[in-house]
Amino acid sequence: MSIDNQIIEFFKKANYLPMKQHEIANALGIVDKNERNAFRKKLYELEKKGTIERLRKNRFSLPNHCNKISGIIKFLSKGGGILIPFDKNNEEIFINDKNLGVALPNDKVVVEIFHRSSYVKKNSLKIRTEGKIFKIIERHKIQIVGTLKHSKYNKYVIPDDHLINYKILINEKTDIGLDHKVLIKLDDWIDPYQNITASILKDLGKKFESGVDVSSMLYNEGIEEKFSDNILDEVKKISIDINEEIKKRHDLRKLITFTIDPDTARDFDDAISIERHSDKGWKLGVHIADVSFYVHPDSKIDKEARNRGNSIYLVDRVIMMLPSELTTRICSLTPDQDHLSHSVEMHISDDGELLNFNTFPSIINSKCRLTYNQVQKLIENKEGHKIPKEISVKIKHLYPLVRKIRERRVNSGSLELNTLDVEIKLDSTGDVESISTRSMAKEAYQMIEECMLLANKVVAEILLKSKNPSIFRIHEDPDEEQWSKMAIELDALGIPYLPNTREEINEIFKLIKGKNNEYAILLSILRNLKRAEYSSKCVGHFGLAFDKYTHFTSPIRRYPDLIVHRLLKDIENNNVTKFKAKELDDICEHCSNTERKADELERKSIEKKRIDYYANQLKEGKNPPLKGFITSIKKNGFIVEIPETLQRGMVHYSTISYGWLKPNKNNTSVVNENNKIIFTIGKSVEVIISKVDIERRLIDFILCSDIRLKKVNAKKIPNLKTGKLKIKKQSRRKK
Repeated sequence: MSIDNQIIEFFKKANYLPMKQHEIANALGIVDKNERNAFRKKLYELEKKGTIERLRKNRFSLPNHCNKISGIIKFLSKGGGILIPFDKNNEEIFINDKNLGVALPNDKVVVEIFHRSSYVKKNSLKIRTEGKIFKIIERHKIQIVGTLKHSKYNKYVIPDDHLINYKILINEKTDIGLDHKVLIKLDDWIDPYQNITASILKDLGKKFESGVDVSSMLYNEGIEEKFSDNILDEVKKISIDINEEIKKRHDLRKLITFTIDPDTARDFDDAISIERHSDKGWKLGVHIADVSFYVHPDSKIDKEARNRGNSIYLVDRVIMMLPSELTTRICSLTPDQDHLSHSVEMHISDDGELLNFNTFPSIINSKCRLTYNQVQKLIENKEGHKIPKEISVKIKHLYPLVRKIRERRVNSGSLELNTLDVEIKLDSTGDVESISTRSMAKEAYQMIEECMLLANKVVAEILLKSKNPSIFRIHEDPDEEQWSKMAIELDALGIPYLPNTREEINEIFKLIKGKNNEYAILLSILRNLKRAEYSSKCVGHFGLAFDKYTHFTSPIRRYPDLIVHRLLKDIENNNVTKFKAKELDDICEHCSNTERKADELERKSIEKKRIDYYANQLKEGKNPPLKGFITSIKKNGFIVEIPETLQRGMVHYSTISYGWLKPNKNNTSVVNENNKIIFTIGKSVEVIISKVDIERRLIDFILCSDIRLKKVNAKKIPNLKTGKLKIKKQSRRKK
């Protein structure tokens, strides 16, 4: 009988009690060293398959499927993890550090529940369920990025993801140097008491070389920047002869159309036109690059675009959804060239009301490529915009009309979100030259944005009316918990009434306009709203106050827009759509996920460059006082944001001279031992940097008042005296 059958038959015996590995081997009479090694290997294989299971204290038995829940394990920065169950009806389960087994962050796992305990939190009784990892269903990823280190006897990698708190041994000889970033492939890891091992797939370059930081982030997320040769070969075969196609389209080449984009834009997927309507009012045209004509369903290009989901805009590069030959030449609406487009033509009254609309395939010839800065100068009647006279006239008609369209939207309840964005300029070596914030509320940007919103709304109405399966852009209302948390935070910020509707949020925006705490209040509202996403169900857009909305205007950089173009063409041609509801559901879910990943990577790339900027400032001995405000309050300290760069950092309670401090029950204020409020969210503070953790992209601040009062020992803050950077080392547990 084989070893695995011996093990299973032994476990099936009525008098069997769970035993440890060596006890099982002894009971089976396995004494020889080689046989023991084969036995141990087979035992782990059976465990991995789920044929047997490992219980507490490393005892083995046949599986008991009671008290087992599957889900995704989320690691916690302070150790341990939380199981997020696949079944939303099941509760989240806490996994202690020692019970994580061989799980890694975001793995799909089965957890065995073994303990429930009650505890008091915020004056109410809570139940905490604990478990241990029983089985790994699927690794989240087996390729990760880290920093290669050398020791006397081996080489190992410190993962970039600080939640993977292990040294990973390299199982092969390598000539790659110390402190190089490397992409590694993990070997099977089945024993938590053995080291994780891996092989090196790619040397990404020395840790501090220009561009290596961002490339490392991309490889760590499994994102390939370049397109494969077979995709590029397919692009070369695309015919750019449109003579026959022109005959099938509305010919708008004589119409004055123009594009308005950022200074650095390389692809232009939307153009605008405006002229008087024959029946009073205006004819506003939004003309979108017809990517769907060139990118066919099930082509290699289309499959790759669907996989990517969207373009990713990072500090030092753009990861395009489509190859550059398509985005910057074939499809892009470059000026003075004929280009295929899909047009939305809207009849708008003089006071901004949408009266009628139509959509159709077209061909245009853009007369001018403008930038936001040029148009902004024209709007502000400044000289030097260099916009041709015939285009200037069009913009002077368009701008007041768009203001009326926007006024109507806002009066309908649309949220006026004047958010800030970080602009980072790099020098020729990739180092940060300057950091500044820019408002996305400039009139030039708003003018184009308003045209796109209206076109997207029109297309959504056509999709919904067709009753075909479709894709919509949705933004659900806040849930009760979000409204409640928003109310608590706004109360702490001094807002006299608490919102329960979109209209009441807009009333708050009017109330705080120009006030010192305006941005703090805006942040409080934003973080308590749901995230917009894609869905096949049209449930409306809370932020925009639209009942119907989709994404149609950026098919070069968003895959859902490309699908919407195909859906719209089917409707216009009275064709039965080839898309099934299930396929569109999958596309919506996938593209919502890729969008979240893209946003996260953009945020991380900004954080990395910003942290490097402050680290270099400290190395040069520059540590001036920084004015900021408290954005949130945590257990061990409060978070301060610096408006000039949007950099956030923590002020630990242990560094503050007020003595014993703690957060209140709602985490909106910091109180002392007498329950007196010392700090609140939104409060302005002046800080200096005390520590920069480059690896984890974290900054610690100290209040300037404590430095001046000499309540904090400056000798404990090296950069205050010497300008030298203190880098926090990560503590790593090794199993």
